[in-house]
Amino acid sequence: MAFDLQEQEQIDELKAFWAQWGKWISAAVLAAALGYAGTKGWAYFQQLQAEKASVVYDEVAGAAQAGDLAKLKRSIAVLQSEYGRTAYASRAALLAAKAAFDKQDLALAKSQLSWAVEHAKEPALQAVARLRLAAVLLDEKRYDAAIAELNQEHASAFDALFLDLKGDVYAAKGDSKAARDQYKSALAKLVGDSPNRQYIQTKLDALGG
Repeated sequence: MAFDLQEQEQIDELKAFWAQWGKWISAAVLAAALGYAGTKGWAYFQQLQAEKASVVYDEVAGAAQAGDLAKLKRSIAVLQSEYGRTAYASRAALLAAKAAFDKQDLALAKSQLSWAVEHAKEPALQAVARLRLAAVLLDEKRYDAAIAELNQEHASAFDALFLDLKGDVYAAKGDSKAARDQYKSALAKLVGDSPNRQYIQTKLDALGG
């Protein structure tokens, strides 16, 4: 009988506990379940978007290889408007910019590089896009715009490349002292026997560095 009374007391305590906290526990369990379902659903959506984006990316790559700028523009517009959050979009922008540059369509090249600079989620892709954009501005002899682009924040792993290109811009601008300073800074950033070291040193020597 004592055992039965003890068991009944435990049941009564459990009922009282549930009466006080049950709705909060249920709400917490429901929230966790909904959160899990939402996370799984979002992951599935992202996977689906990536799969669709890869198909359009292949279209961009094919158009870029063929030099078909009309088809490239159509495909890249779809990719950036519908799948702009995917990694494929930024990579496709770099491909499109290269194809456009080869065809001397500098306006298209710059627009794609600017898009990649603004939308790329990966710092390395963003840095590459910014470097290429500055190089196009250098080709257009827009030296101040190129320097302004190279002065923007970027991944530190690209410091030497940014400084090297700055040196090229200043050299083209006729500012030899500034060019030498940039080349020297670029050399200081290089690690070990970097393949760029001799190339930059040659440019520095040509300026009397």
